[in-house]
Amino acid sequence: MFDISYLVIGAVIGSGWLFGSFYAAATAGPAAIISWTLGGIFLIFVALSFAELGGMLPKSGAIVRYPQYSHGSFTSFIFAWAYLLGAITVPAAEAEAVVTYMASYVPGLLTPTGVLTLEGGLVAFAFLTLLPVKLLWCSCYG
Repeated sequence: MFDISYLVIGAVIGSGWLFGSFYAAATAGPAAIISWTLGGIFLIFVALSFAELGGMLPKSGAIVRYPQYSHGSFTSFIFAWAYLLGAITVPAAEAEAVVTYMASYVPGLLTPTGVLTLEGGLVAFAFLTLLPVKLLWCSCYG
């Protein structure tokens, strides 16, 4: 049970915000702080709307249902596809992030330009392959 909780917490925290802030600062410099602040302010309104709807209409599939209730089926369709694409791409991005972090301790996983080498790609593939097996094993026998 705790494995799933930590998986969800890791997905929420994730490596995306670390790489996002790194690349934003590298591109925009100190102005990246302004964009992160504005994005946070705008996202507060989205989060508060979902929190209010969650209290009023506690249903499963909220990320797709609430836009359908408030904006119609087409908006719900777009949210569902965006969520699906995000759920599909996040594990690969997280595996690459882990290998990128590991490269500072294990040489040979990245090229000098920051691209995964063959060894780095194999390690990332191992993470993608073994993580679902571990989760399935822990949910059945843990």
